[in-house]
Amino acid sequence: VNGKLRAESGRDATRPVVHLNGEFLRQLSPPFLQATGTDQVVGLGLVAVSLVIFTYYTAWVILLPFIDSQHVIHKYFLPRAYAVAIPLAAGLLLLLFVGVFITYVMLKNQKVTKKAQ
Repeated sequence: VNGKLRAESGRDATRPVVHLNGEFLRQLSPPFLQATGTDQVVGLGLVAVSLVIFTYYTAWVILLPFIDSQHVIHKYFLPRAYAVAIPLAAGLLLLLFVGVFITYVMLKNQKVTKKAQ
């Protein structure tokens, strides 16, 4: 068991049972799947940016309507109409890019298939 591969008698002997513990898992994963220091910093940065955007948007949409419109905090936020328009535009752009990517991949695969025939 101790992080080694072994075949159990009741199973197919050609398919080993993998018992994973900490060090064995690190040895099992190929180097290209392990996160480098740069990957971790980029990941942390993406999480931090997402947290800031989420906090800003939540304050803008949920808290701001309950604060007096003459309060100074309102100058740090866009008008409320943009709270719907910006996510809508971002969603439409995301759908556009996904559609273009899928179309590109399908056309590329179609050309490869025609060349093979």
